Amino acid sequence: MNVNPYKYLYFVWLIPAAFLFLCLHQTVVWYGIHDTYENGTSYTAEVVDFDIKQIAAQTNGYIILRFVDSNEQEIQRKLSLPVEMAGELRQIRVIPIRYQPGTMQEIVLMPAYSTQKNLVWSNLAMAVVALLCTLIIAIFTHRLANRKLESGNEKLEIERIDI
Repeated sequence: MNVNPYKYLYFVWLIPAAFLFLCLHQTVVWYGIHDTYENGTSYTAEVVDFDIKQIAAQTNGYIILRFVDSNEQEIQRKLSLPVEMAGELRQIRVIPIRYQPGTMQEIVLMPAYSTQKNLVWSNLAMAVVALLCTLIIAIFTHRLANRKLESGNEKLEIERIDI
């Protein structure tokens, strides 16, 4: 059984597909944040716990909020925070929020809303650039695989030259 190894080059399309998925995900996140901000109900939430973790070159944290909604239900949520948002919320003990139950992004922290939007925009921009770069690479790789498979008589040879 002779399997041409150039067939595996077509798997390069998985990389731009992953970045396309990331672009779509960040678009949905932006829409969720915007929708909750525009259509959510305003509340003030008490900060139950706040922690920032620093692990090597990575800094992130979490915040636990508690508030009572319009149905007199006490709601408590733990939200992860990137370092950019954590700095803005460090000293605040009562945070104005927008809450819209059942949506992808149920809670938007009002003091960090612009930072949250900017983070999503920068993530989306980086994903789009990565998508375009890997798309160009995938096109050239696809063409190379087509050429190698059409010629058919070329055989991949691996030769040790360190001996």
